[in-house]
Amino acid sequence: MPKLIKNGEIIDNNNQWLQDADQEVTASSIVAAQKWLAEKDNIGHIAGIWLEAGDGVEFLNDVDLNQFEVIGVHFPAFTDGRGFSYARLLRERLNFKGDIRALGNFIPDQLGYLLRVGFNSFQFNEDVDLEKALALHKPFSVAYQGDVADPRPLFLRR
Repeated sequence: MPKLIKNGEIIDNNNQWLQDADQEVTASSIVAAQKWLAEKDNIGHIAGIWLEAGDGVEFLNDVDLNQFEVIGVHFPAFTDGRGFSYARLLRERLNFKGDIRALGNFIPDQLGYLLRVGFNSFQFNEDVDLEKALALHKPFSVAYQGDVADPRPLFLRR
């Protein structure tokens, strides 16, 4: 069974990230958000949706996000920073309390920053050593800036 990092642990990945439109949708599927929007009346219950870079989050304003266990954000390249903004918007503007999962082509060195904007699970490409990535899960003990967990800057936390 494939693995992922969630809340600081390596666990089994019980969800299937559907990247091919022809794959069968099940209750454990993470479906492309645009596909879900177009076919939500026929799809039935799913584990969650995933956002492609360029999708934005505005189209989710009128959607009850509590119906999803997970919202994935696909990183087409580790240099594409749009996913960072999507996670923060999901947490702060849309108040999504569930699992926000980074998917695809991000790198372990980005974990600390991904955590600060609201991600809590990470599904790396198969070539990434999860044990080594886990060592980078919390690289800094203190950050000067606020984040989604505590928006106060360091001087207000003292």
